[in-house]
Amino acid sequence: MSVVNKIIGVCRFSYLGLGGFRINEAGAEEAAKALYAADRMTLRFAYFETICLPSLAAQTDSDFTFVALIADTMPLPFRQRLKRLTETYPFLRIAVLESTGPYNSTRRAFSRGLDGQETDFITGFRLDDDDAVSVDYIARTREAADTLITLGWATKDDPAAVCFHRGIYWDMKRPDAPFWDYSEIQPLGLASAMVHHRDSRQNIYRWNHRKLASKVRCWTDPSDVMFLRTLHDHNDSGRVMPRDAEQIPDEQARRLLKDRFGLNPKRLLSTMDRVHGGTDAARQWAAETREDPFGKDGDA
Repeated sequence: MSVVNKIIGVCRFSYLGLGGFRINEAGAEEAAKALYAADRMTLRFAYFETICLPSLAAQTDSDFTFVALIADTMPLPFRQRLKRLTETYPFLRIAVLESTGPYNSTRRAFSRGLDGQETDFITGFRLDDDDAVSVDYIARTREAADTLITLGWATKDDPAAVCFHRGIYWDMKRPDAPFWDYSEIQPLGLASAMVHHRDSRQNIYRWNHRKLASKVRCWTDPSDVMFLRTLHDHNDSGRVMPRDAEQIPDEQARRLLKDRFGLNPKRLLSTMDRVHGGTDAARQWAAETREDPFGKDGDA
């Protein structure tokens, strides 16, 4: 009998949990005000709808689910907007949970992603709302994960990780030189997945990504561009450009956005310029996006 391995991703979408982000340091009430501020949520939806979700919709292997983890404190209009996105993206699920710690909440979110289906293993990946994965990420993660299960690297008692190290950094604060190629020395949370038994209490959020290789067996691949990581003034995790990153020429970067991530470069770049240019422009973008969720306005 063949082993069943389900691939599930989780995004903590403005999740007001207990810890895990700098915004929580102000206390629950102040954190909620900051987290759900209209201007901030407009930006988060802009990233989610033009970077993250389109890259998942372009996957060559569509057999996966992606769970947006939100808190029960999220205002209704934002919940309704997320629900509308599930109609556009059939792989998307919404998990509404009370505020709890990052490990407990994500463990429950991965469980929700099973949709009640039976499985032997879960290969769980994490993805932020402002990042993307390459169009073959699911396919290549599945191939590696299934191999790790066959080899006995991932077992009922011991999880293993699949980590892709090379990707593109997009510095939105540097319009003169925005795109950079870099291969990580250690696994990132982005483009890394944990293969674990369905009954295991472990998942990819269990440890800081810098400690991952010291905790579980890791299969790593630094060869191809597999992720798109954004840098902007609204990152909550203190991201910085790696010192040894190599600049990518603009024309080549546009080709990579289209070919490796399934993104529309023209629409993507103009959208980010507009949403970072002021609240009025951002709100106009939001209205236009609801009318044209796939951005069918040209390729280049």
